[in-house]
Amino acid sequence: MAKPTQPLPDPRGRADPGPFWTGPYWLRAQRPLEILILLAPLILIYELGLIAILRQDGGVLVTNLAHKYIIDLFSVMGITGFGLGLPGILLVVLLVVWQVLSRHPWSIHWGTIGLMWIESLVLVIPIIVLAALLSSSDMPLAVSVPVRETVAERMAMGIGAGLYEELIFRWAMIATVHSLLVDGFGLSHQKTVFIAVTISAVTFMLYHPIHDADGGLLAGLAVFYLASGAYFSVLYLLRGFGIVAATHAVYDVFVVLLASSITD
Repeated sequence: MAKPTQPLPDPRGRADPGPFWTGPYWLRAQRPLEILILLAPLILIYELGLIAILRQDGGVLVTNLAHKYIIDLFSVMGITGFGLGLPGILLVVLLVVWQVLSRHPWSIHWGTIGLMWIESLVLVIPIIVLAALLSSSDMPLAVSVPVRETVAERMAMGIGAGLYEELIFRWAMIATVHSLLVDGFGLSHQKTVFIAVTISAVTFMLYHPIHDADGGLLAGLAVFYLASGAYFSVLYLLRGFGIVAATHAVYDVFVVLLASSITD
């Protein structure tokens, strides 16, 4: 998992003065407690969405694929008692355990939370620009959420995609590849990072629908998902899980709102 490059020296959570991009905010934004507070509203919105609105005809609950994959993985291990809330519980537990093991103070720096949201809003701009550049009649705007009946449903699905796709393709996959190649095969950190980013980006592309109804490759979509997967991977390595998950969720919500404004 992504961790701060060094511990905060002050037991009350205050860091030594330093440049903005290497000082207190840079470190605090990667602390598990701040990440948990940042993502808690998104987790709650998605979980409430599962209960209230994410339904097909007949009342069958529908989730995004990443959310379903997590549930299926635990089902294979015989863990089925938490229902559709399991991925959300897993994410919260991971962050709490990380916070405990890191021995960081439990005081929340609220200014950091606000700056994390601002940073996420800024970091989503390159993805929006890339989607606009690749837009075509076949791909009016790249989006990772399925078309559903209401804006609220699509927004909830987009938020869930931001959380659980990043949990799988960035946090879990990059950590697994790094541990396997460094600890198992003795590769250097630099080579491992390149390989991990590549694997994460390619699998992220293949996870999404990049073919038309006749099986033809939609090149624009494939390029978008490959490039955005690489971007999110680098963002994860540099800025941590909280920023990348929030940025991904913000992008999906933006696309949903944009599509809604066009169709209305």
